[in-house]
Amino acid sequence: MGGLVMTAPLPDQEFVNLLDIHAQLELPDGMRAELIGGEIVISPTPANFHNWIYGRLQRRLNREVPEDWIVTNTATVFLPATEERFIPDLLICESEALKSMEEWQVQAGDVLLVAEITSPSTRARDLQAKVKGYAHSNVPIYLLIDPHDDEGSTTVYSAPDGKGRYRDEHRAAFGEPLTLPEPLGLELDTAGFLK
Repeated sequence: MGGLVMTAPLPDQEFVNLLDIHAQLELPDGMRAELIGGEIVISPTPANFHNWIYGRLQRRLNREVPEDWIVTNTATVFLPATEERFIPDLLICESEALKSMEEWQVQAGDVLLVAEITSPSTRARDLQAKVKGYAHSNVPIYLLIDPHDDEGSTTVYSAPDGKGRYRDEHRAAFGEPLTLPEPLGLELDTAGFLK
């Protein structure tokens, strides 16, 4: 099922109203809302295979991440350069960034890594809009796991330029090793994502 777009791109004044709408949305169970490119996009929650990949990735990263960082999901990342709000499938951020009981967003500056696992309805956004959005706000590492790329692939983007591009991009087919850059500096066994 594809995402439902609630609005079209808006002029700057109306964008402020869109931010208020996004902050106050009450969604039915099984749905989530993201602010992407001046639009509120409401999508269903992921399928089981997507969640299986997430679980394998989370387990691996939890063993490697230092104590002052945390691996989590369902957190909204605020991207100040574009005013967008993305909900990555997984993120690693400073533990302190999640301790506020009132705050529902994580600032891009507190994020070390974001990961997206594509689905048929999100693949185009994950490969285009989200790469640009994360790079604009200097999120250090963007990990894209794409089970819909032939037999599956994993791409790590790093060294953002602050202008919507990552200077380094490394892709591995499922089954090939892939190194996540420093400060993680670990080898990811993508064979764990094979069906």
